[in-house]
Amino acid sequence: MTNNIEFRRANTDDVDSIYNLTSSMASQGLMLTRSKYKIVTSLTSFFVAEDKETGKVIACGSLAPLWTDLCEICALAVHPVWQGRGIGAALVNSLVAEAERLKINQVITLTYQVKFFAKQGFETRDKNDFPRKLWRECLECPKLEHCDETAMIKII
Repeated sequence: MTNNIEFRRANTDDVDSIYNLTSSMASQGLMLTRSKYKIVTSLTSFFVAEDKETGKVIACGSLAPLWTDLCEICALAVHPVWQGRGIGAALVNSLVAEAERLKINQVITLTYQVKFFAKQGFETRDKNDFPRKLWRECLECPKLEHCDETAMIKII
């Protein structure tokens, strides 16, 4: 049910909402933590889902280009009250559409939510298949040596 939901690019008014959504999910071990600084410096890659009735951001996700043929969905988070209503799937569709617009044909994600992404058409892959991902963020991650996320890819 996404009739009352607007999917749009994020702006500076959304930073606190994105931070709160991702921090809440990270505190539950569902994703890695992102600082407000990281969100602000990558704001142009974020999309949000906004409840049109309340004006509140209820979900977010980021599409980060890694190279001309590869991008990554990051920081996908849906407020618990809105989970199970197709918001996350619709947001993934928006991010994949953005990858298509950019003419990037491979979308990856490193995730703990394997079943969710499999339902969106992603397949599990070995993390070592994505060295450009390592260059981007992994070197700064405290879990670098013991990464427990699953790498997944969708070819579009």
